[in-house]
Amino acid sequence: MIKILILLTPLYLFAITNPYITLDKNEKLNVMINYFINEEIENNKPPLPIKRALKDDGATLDPVKYELYFSYIQRLKAIKESRAEEQKNIDVEYAGKIGFYNGKLKSLKEYYHKQKNLDPILQTSVNKAFKVVFGKPVFTNIVYNNEINFLSADLDTIDLYGVDRYTPQPVELFIYQGIRDEFIKYQSKSELQVRFDFDGEYLIYKDILFTYKDQEFIAKFIKQPTQKIKLKIKINDDIFHPIKIEETKI
Repeated sequence: MIKILILLTPLYLFAITNPYITLDKNEKLNVMINYFINEEIENNKPPLPIKRALKDDGATLDPVKYELYFSYIQRLKAIKESRAEEQKNIDVEYAGKIGFYNGKLKSLKEYYHKQKNLDPILQTSVNKAFKVVFGKPVFTNIVYNNEINFLSADLDTIDLYGVDRYTPQPVELFIYQGIRDEFIKYQSKSELQVRFDFDGEYLIYKDILFTYKDQEFIAKFIKQPTQKIKLKIKINDDIFHPIKIEETKI
């Protein structure tokens, strides 16, 4: 159930009654890009430390038949002391795990607050956001241009959530001549990824990476889009909230 709700979050976020619907497309992209960046960082956190349970030593605290009272008291004392000592060892071990976990969180926070370390997850987050805001990227109006010996097409989108519209852009497809005709016929089976450059302030359209039959190809914009997307990355520092031992007590 939780997984389903997560998958449907973009739908709820941009529902008709939601105030986010009034944002312009750049702001919508910012909201969703940051959502996916923080989701990815959250997924990259180390697993939570697990506290080892006290093992059953098999000893009984009940008196044994014909056991002398003094012997029973001594045995009871020894059992409790043994268990207390083991519990102490477990607590010390767990405190060490928490310290190690918190140290890794601190390092992770420092790591992701450097722009160069965000780059690997930025492109993925941008493409997820692109699909939510504009829809699934596709090629339309594909034709072979004899003059330039390339396939030309429009980069367009198939609407998914009704958030915003994408203005189609003309592109050239660089694909092997041997599969050109086949690709024109079956290009709907290809997967597209719109790629961007990020200069620390603006996302700039770069090209389109598309996959067909497990092979990767590139499409270039015939006229480079002049639109720049101003992006302000906002990392949620609550992701790196350290664990306190007292918070783990039930």
